[in-house]
Amino acid sequence: MKINKNSYLDKKRLKIINISKAIIIRNGWNKNLFDIISVEKKINSSELYILFPNGYKDMLSIILKNLNKDFEKQLNRSNFNKLPLHKRIKIIVMAKIAFIDLEKDFYKKIFYYLLLPNNYKLLSSQIYKSVDSIWHIAMDQSTDFNYYTKRIILSGIYSSTLFHFFNNNNIDETEEKLDFL
Repeated sequence: MKINKNSYLDKKRLKIINISKAIIIRNGWNKNLFDIISVEKKINSSELYILFPNGYKDMLSIILKNLNKDFEKQLNRSNFNKLPLHKRIKIIVMAKIAFIDLEKDFYKKIFYYLLLPNNYKLLSSQIYKSVDSIWHIAMDQSTDFNYYTKRIILSGIYSSTLFHFFNNNNIDETEEKLDFL
């Protein structure tokens, strides 16, 4: 039986990410993260760099890519496909907030790390990917100028909603904030 090499590597990456979550919550994202993971989890640091060639930033990108992918799989679109588009977007954003809430401390570390000035490119691309995923789930059919303006507008709303959520323990208040925006 032939094993797909990429599938094997992806599974290995996800396994390391999952066993590293507590370390990331405790120590945050920093240049020593792989050394700490290596010592605490008894993983050869060269293996970590083979799996994540650009270091912890690769790990971070994979985590956020999987967040979007797992959220899309989990969401049942049939619950809202007949609603107006703006209501679908609100439902999706709040469902994603609830999904993130399952591991809030972990994703909070990621969000605040991305807010650092030297991470603005990574933050921008990840916010765009999340927002694009939200519009895709909502089955938006816009093209041309509308396609981009909707994503730009939702990027600001989504970022503000996430910021409020991570600084607040009340999802209902976060939803009120989203209504206000």
